[in-house]
Amino acid sequence: MNDEVTMEWLMDDTIQSDSGVSLAKMTLAVGATSECHSHSNCTETIHLTSGTVEQLCGDKWIRLEAGDTCLIPQNYVHKSRNIGDKSAIMMLAYSSGSRVYEVCDY
Repeated sequence: MNDEVTMEWLMDDTIQSDSGVSLAKMTLAVGATSECHSHSNCTETIHLTSGTVEQLCGDKWIRLEAGDTCLIPQNYVHKSRNIGDKSAIMMLAYSSGSRVYEVCDY
């Protein structure tokens, strides 16, 4: 990730051993795009609390407005890009306390 994309980890196995889940707050600056990646060991749920983003899920782009939620299935390539005029804030929940993060070339 770059400095236009920040993550604040609220829960995972490094915070509480054997938590079994991960929770984070991600902030995307205006025009920022997160790194393309996948997770081979968990699903990811994204809830947009403010802003407007396009979310890549596999080979499909999904537009999300504040209040929208989407599910990224295990092994799906994904990334987020802020297409709004203010920072986008997203809550990210994972079905594993220790995520596998695999960068892709999309």
